[in-house]
Amino acid sequence: MMDLEARYQVVLQELAKGARGLQRYSPEEVAQLREALQTSVSLTPTLCLVTHAAYPERSFEPILLELMQKPLSSSEMVYVLNAARKHIMQARFKEGLRLDLDFLERLRSLLRNSDPEVIEWTLRTVEECGSQGVLLSKDVAAVRPKVFSLWRAQNRTILELVTLLQRRWNPTHDQKR
Repeated sequence: MMDLEARYQVVLQELAKGARGLQRYSPEEVAQLREALQTSVSLTPTLCLVTHAAYPERSFEPILLELMQKPLSSSEMVYVLNAARKHIMQARFKEGLRLDLDFLERLRSLLRNSDPEVIEWTLRTVEECGSQGVLLSKDVAAVRPKVFSLWRAQNRTILELVTLLQRRWNPTHDQKR
């Protein structure tokens, strides 16, 4: 039985040293992490451990999809999004599979979040969706910050990400100006 808190502290120590903090898990430990995610016991440490898994693990996908719909704190949702990038996106792409529409719909709902940090990390996730991200183009355009709100660094980052995605999806856009 893995001591979640002790492993979490190991990851934090590794990150503090500038290391990546990646962890290898046995099948039993993966099952324990899935159970901890489902019961929401020690969610932040568990999400950190899942995010820092050395390899993508598709068995986390249903739980992460469920967590993407729950009302979590901003920091927990950022962990969920980072875990989803590894265990949903990277795992599917590695197997040559497309992303499910359900996953993209969960990202769409997160783009409507009131917290700019969640929006920023959702945009970063959309960026990694590749060509499938274009399905969210209208939602991405809708989160473009207004000029008067650009004094906040987070809003400037959101603007940069929105602009990057729009240029990627419509490369002729700049040529028309």
